[in-house]
Amino acid sequence: MTTSNPILDELRRTREALLANAGGTMSELMWLVGHQFQSLTRREFEWLFVFDKDVSVVVACLWRLVEAGRIRFTSQDDGQQFGLPAPVDAAAEVNRRLALADIESVELRQGSLDLELRFSTGQVLQIIPDSSGYEAWTLYRGKRQFIAIGGGEMAIYDDDLASG
Repeated sequence: MTTSNPILDELRRTREALLANAGGTMSELMWLVGHQFQSLTRREFEWLFVFDKDVSVVVACLWRLVEAGRIRFTSQDDGQQFGLPAPVDAAAEVNRRLALADIESVELRQGSLDLELRFSTGQVLQIIPDSSGYEAWTLYRGKRQFIAIGGGEMAIYDDDLASG
């Protein structure tokens, strides 16, 4: 005799909703074009990129800011001194360089889910998943989530699905 567990049932429904919305094509993220960068904040184990209109990206993997085709700063540079007078404050540098910059184009690499955002200032933000098992980044658009799950697949999750 099998008994129903409400928590397990909810987890199954959530998993089914995620898998039903899995895929991840670049066209699904083209709505990002025109959004304006607001801020970058370092959290304990991740980074929060905030854009206008209730859009944000939580990044738990490597990211880098490219200028004129060269790596300018990465998430791993934060706190490093590199012979400079003071340690690198990656968030402050990105906030200064991308202040009020608009996203001009979006590229999502199939299979790896590398995410590349090109800005009106000429800089490029590259978000590079570095694990085959962990979620690398989550893009939020209001209640909708685009999750780069381990293995290079994207799950699209809408909070309304879980509450229905």
